[in-house]
Amino acid sequence: MLGLSAAVVSLFASGAASAETPDTIVRGIYAGGLAQGSFSRLRSPANRAQYFQPNLVKLFAADDRTENLCIDFAITSSGQDYDEKEIARTLQVATKEGGNRAAVDVRFRNFGEANHIRYDFVRAGERWKIADIASLSHRWRLSKLRC
Repeated sequence: MLGLSAAVVSLFASGAASAETPDTIVRGIYAGGLAQGSFSRLRSPANRAQYFQPNLVKLFAADDRTENLCIDFAITSSGQDYDEKEIARTLQVATKEGGNRAAVDVRFRNFGEANHIRYDFVRAGERWKIADIASLSHRWRLSKLRC
C-alpha cells in the first residue's frame, strides 16, 4: 500500500473529497496501483469536476470526444508503459502548501528512469482541486495540451 495509513486509503475510497488534502489525493492516485485506474476514477466524467479545475475538466471532455486521443500517455507515469512495482518501491511524495495553493511533487523510477511529476492544486471553497499536472523530467504540462 506504499506506506499509506488505512485512514488515508479509506478517505480516498469513500469519496470524501472535501476532507482530502492535496497530499492524500495524490497518494490515493498511486496507492491503488496504476493498473487499477485510481487516476481514471478521478478524471471520469462523473468525478472530474470534483477533483479538477474547469480548464482540465474541459481538456478531459475534449479528449473524450476525439478519435485520436490528445492525451495518449499515462499522465501518472509520464509514459506509455510502466513498471508498477518499481514505481511503488521508489515513490517519494513531498507537499508544499501555502494559502490557497499547494504543490505535490512525486518522484519515482520507471524502467530505471528517474521521473518527477508535479501536481498543482488550488483551494476551491472547501475542496482542493488539481489545477495542473506537469512532468518536470519530461517537460510537458497538461494545461498546455490541445485537443
